[in-house]
Parts: sequence; structure tokens; C-alpha cells
Amino acid sequence: MVSNEISGGSFGANVQAGTIHGGVHVHHQPSAPVVPRQLPIVSAHFTNRVAEIQLLDEELARRRDGAPALVLLSGPGGAGKTALASYWGSRASESFPDGQLYADLGGFRAEQPVAPGQVLEGFLRALGVMPEQVPVDLAEQVALFRSLTAELRLLVLLDNVISAAQVTLLLPGSADGMVLVISRWRLGGVLAQGGGLVEVAALSQDHAVELLTRSAGRVRGDVEGQQVRELARLCGRLPIALCVAGARLASRPRWPVGRVVRELADEQRRLTALSVDGEVSVMSVFDVSYEGLSGQQARAYRWLALQPGPDFGIEAAAAAMELSIQETSEVLETLVDASVLEDSEIDRYRFHDLIRLHARRRAETEDSERERDAVLARVTEYYLSVAVTADRVVMPLEWHVGPVYERDSDAATVYATSLEALDSLESELPNLMAVLRAAAQRRLDQLVWQLCEAMWSLFLYRKHFQDWIAAYRLGIEAAGRCGDQAAASRMRHRLGIAFHNLSRPEEALWEGRAALTAARAAGHELAESAALQLMGMALRNLGRFDEAIEALRQAVELDRRTGQVRSEALAQRVLGQTLYAAGQTVQAVDELERACELAAGLSDPPVEAMSRVCLAEALTRADRASEALALARAAWDVMEGSGSHQYKARVMMAWGEAAEGIGDLTTARDRLLRAHTFFTEAGVPDLRPVQHALSRVEACLETQRPENDEGQATR
Repeated sequence: MVSNEISGGSFGANVQAGTIHGGVHVHHQPSAPVVPRQLPIVSAHFTNRVAEIQLLDEELARRRDGAPALVLLSGPGGAGKTALASYWGSRASESFPDGQLYADLGGFRAEQPVAPGQVLEGFLRALGVMPEQVPVDLAEQVALFRSLTAELRLLVLLDNVISAAQVTLLLPGSADGMVLVISRWRLGGVLAQGGGLVEVAALSQDHAVELLTRSAGRVRGDVEGQQVRELARLCGRLPIALCVAGARLASRPRWPVGRVVRELADEQRRLTALSVDGEVSVMSVFDVSYEGLSGQQARAYRWLALQPGPDFGIEAAAAAMELSIQETSEVLETLVDASVLEDSEIDRYRFHDLIRLHARRRAETEDSERERDAVLARVTEYYLSVAVTADRVVMPLEWHVGPVYERDSDAATVYATSLEALDSLESELPNLMAVLRAAAQRRLDQLVWQLCEAMWSLFLYRKHFQDWIAAYRLGIEAAGRCGDQAAASRMRHRLGIAFHNLSRPEEALWEGRAALTAARAAGHELAESAALQLMGMALRNLGRFDEAIEALRQAVELDRRTGQVRSEALAQRVLGQTLYAAGQTVQAVDELERACELAAGLSDPPVEAMSRVCLAEALTRADRASEALALARAAWDVMEGSGSHQYKARVMMAWGEAAEGIGDLTTARDRLLRAHTFFTEAGVPDLRPVQHALSRVEACLETQRPENDEGQATR
């Protein structure tokens, strides 16, 4: 009996026979090799990234010019790098007729990355090499791969790459091929080989809404559009977060979008809520990136995220991490390369919102409360130093409370002008307010009220009223907890000035009285005078002129007795303004001339200029408009570069009314229009005085205009 069986695998033609005599010829057509198309399937919810796709198209065109096409797609975990590469690769498939190879190198897994030999074995087999013909030696695998691909037009997609060394061994041999490298790290070694860089960040708001609408259901997007936009914002416009949120809604068709919005609005729950069935989780994606950081990098990641503001510079980061500027710069650049930190501009950095939450959660887990508070204290002290330095340049003769002002300062070497100092301080306002609120929450009270004190010139000149009021309310609470009456008086006075600027005299008077009580309890005469001046202004605006004049005369006498010339000049000026408002023009001129004399000896140009403005206003009413005009012009020479729209508006209005007084109506209208613009830019709520002045001048100009041509022709 003859056994005639085939065991194992059989490919192609087979001959089964008992005994064969003579020649046997078997002819068969060899099967055509399969063109590899290994790219991951593109998600049905993929939302077009126009700018990134255009960059990839440009790199493809560069390849056709003969240059090597090596492109690094870098960005944070969950940004959709693989989806983008797969979408683009499928879209450009005609440019790669010999196939598309894909390998996940596993660079961000807990276990070891995939070995290059394992990847090459898969590539060689995909290109038709039989298993028994795949070399065992890595160098031979590389050589064979490059030989086989020398004439091929291939796209090679290398995902989750952690080092340039992984890439080098996997480059095809043809200049007509293209390699897309996907990594959370900005791999300098890949770029050094001539690779292009395409950064993949969060989506635009519109594209984020589009992705969310696709995954959650377009009906929801149409009906609950505003809530969908808010949900996109809470997801940080990050594709993985958007897909998770969309999947949750898709699995709960009866849920309104607002339910998920409410869940994500709680920062403590946001990352936990962004998961689906325990399989897809934003938290786990960020955990992978975190585990790839060194000890120093991980600590920097956690501590930098404890900074309350939207962004930060190198100096603030150095304060948080207790490192030198050079060491800090190196760590920051490493975190940027790891795509866990963004460089928003030169030497400025920020976290993606969700990544910041992840870093803070890690800090809560790995760092003690004492360590976290110490980071916040160092950051607050840094911003306090920044604010004090700028404030000293803007208002060098202003008196202050707080030990920080007793230290030496190199402010003059930091800022060339007061305008530069103001601009710099204003650029940090979001950070200053965020730090202030965080420090108040953690009861860093001494730092809180001192930071408020240091922000005074910024609020006085730039009129950020909402922040101004919020800051000094925190300052009042902090000073109260410290039991510091002088600081409490100062905080009350600053808050009252905000209310005065906003034409809220009742509230200004309340704060003035509270400031006076605290100043007298502290025995602080400068604070007492400031409180009396605030009360005088508030009483004046309430029409209680006699009480206002009495309070201001007390302030003048107090300053004169204690030898506080600058404070006396300010009190004298407010007294003159109050007499002017009360209709006592002659007495107002006398007091304002005295204020100008005192201010002239102070070497404080803004104080002197504003004293001149107030005197000019009174002189115009006293029919001395020519003198008023000269004073207004002199004041403009100083205040033009002050950086304060309100001060410039005051000068322009005084100039315009003086010009009106001498009959120069064209100049008057021009200056009053400029005053109106400056007042508007300063956010002054009551524009009626300048509007009335403009209407008056316009009416006079109208009466002076010649009759129209038709009227002249009929005469």
C-alpha cells in the first residue's frame, strides 16, 4: 500500500503519485507579489488638518526634486499624529505605487521598544522575501532592505519613535521613497538628517467642533451648538479628548451635551471623565509621556504646572524649580522636545490645558502639600520682585508699605523708560492676577497684599478696573488676616481710587473712611493723608463740597506739619479741584498755583504735569485761556509718553477747552476729539463732560461756516 499525503503548508503546484516513470513537467504561473498597504485605517471622524497636510504635500514635492524625504510629525500624545499620517498617506497613495509600510516601534510603552530587527523582518516579508530567506544578522537585514527598496517608491510610516537611531536603520534605499516619523519627542537627530518638521498640536476651535459633532452626532451639533463649542474648549481641542467625549455622548443618545459639559467643568474630575469603557483614556495617554521623562524632567513637569498663570518665562520657571537660568533653559527645551510643554514664543512657555491638569494631578500624588506650597511661594515672590522693579521705574517717588520696598533695586538697569516698564508689567497681568488669587487661596497673606501694592502703578495708569477691584479686595482680606493696619489702610485707599475713577462715589467714600480708621490705628500719617484725600474726592463727587474741603484742608495741614511735600502737593491739587467744582474759581486758582509750586520741586514730572492740567482747567474758567493753553501744552510734553490714556485725555481736554477760550475752535475740536478717544480707550464710564464740550464747539463752528453755494447765488 502506498501512502500519498501532503502535510504542513503547501504553496503552488504539487504532484502526488505512487511511482513516476519518465520526465514530468509541471508548468504554473507564479503569483504576483502583493503590494503592501499597511497604513492604519483612517478614522471615520478624522477632521481635515489643512495646514499640516499642505506641509506634507510640500515635503512630497521636495522628494520629487531629488532631495531625501524624511519628515518628523511631532506633538503631544492624543493630538492625532498617526491619524494625520494615515490620512495623508492614503490620500497620496498614487505617489507610492510600490506600497506603504507601517511599524509601531513602541517607544512609549512600559516594556522595551520593538527591536529594529523585528521591524525589518516584517518589512522584508511584506516585500515578498520568504521567511527562510530573511537574514538573522541585523546588518544583513538592513543591507537587504535597502537593496530591495533601491528602485521602489515606498512610503514608510514609523510610529511611536523614541530616538533617531531607530529611524536610521529603517530608511529605504531609494531617494524616491518617503519616511514619516511619528513621535511625541521633537527628535533633533531626525532633523539633523535633513528631515522636515510638522508640528501636530490641538485643532482649531472650528475643526474641534466639527470632530466633536461627527463623533457625537450632527443633530446635537445643530441643536446644541453653543454647548458643543464649550465642550470642545473643555477638551482643549485635543483630538483624543474630543473623540472620547463624543463617544460618551454617542453611547448615551438621550444625554444633552450640557451634562458632559458640567462634568468636565470640574477640573478635579475632567481627566477621569475623559475615558470610555476603561479602554480609551486621556489620562493613560499622558501617563505614557510622563513615564518617559527623567527624574529631573518629571519634577519640572509637575512643579511648572503648579504655576497659576497661562504661561511663563525662563525666570519664573527657574524660581519654581530652584535652578539656574542655564539649567532651567535646558530642562524647558527638553520638555518642549517631549511635547509636554509648548514654546508659545521666544523664551515663553505654556502647557496644554489637559496636560497641565495631568501634571498637577501627578504633583498632588508625588509631592507633599508643603512642597507644592513652597513652589507657589517662590513663584509669587518672583512676580512680586518683577512688579516692584517695574513700579519703581514708573513711580519712583511714590511712598509704599511692605518690606519688599526696603530692599535695594536695580530697576534702572532693567527698564530704560517708565513706558517700557509699564508695558512689561501689563504683559504679565494675567499671570500676576492668577498668582495673586492662588496665593490668597493658600493664605500666603504677606505676599498677597505686597503684590497688590506693587501693582498700583499698572492699575493707576492702565485702568484694568475689573482686575484692579478684584486685586485690592484680596489685598484687604490678606492685610486683615495679617493684622497689619497700615497695609489695610493702603489696600482700602487703592480700592477706593478705583471706585472714584468709575464714578462710584458712595463706595469710594466707604473705603476712604475705612482707610482713615486703619491709618490712625497704625499711626501712619502718610496713609492718613491719602485716606483724607480719597474722602475729599468722594465727597466732592457727591456734591458735599463743604465736607470735602474740610477733609482736604486736614490732609494739607497734616502733610505740611510732617514735611511730606509730595503728599502735600497732591492734597493741594485735589483741594484746588474741589474748590473749582464748587464754583470758587479764584480760590481754586490760588490753591492750584500752590500745588504747581510744590510739584515743581519734586523731580516728579507726572505729578507736576497733572497739577498744570488742573490749573489750566481753572484758568480757562477764570478767562485766562492763553495762560491755560501754555500750561496744557507743557503738560502734554510730559504725559504724551506716560502710557496712561486717561492722563493723556485729561491733558487733551484741558487743551481743547483752552483753545476754545481763545477762539481757536478748529484746534479745540481736534483736541477734544482726541480726548474722547483717550477716555474711551481708558474705559472711563462717564463721557458726558467731553461730549458736552465737543457739542458746544461743534455748534460754534456750525454758526461760523459760510452759507452754501445756492444761498450765496441768491444774494
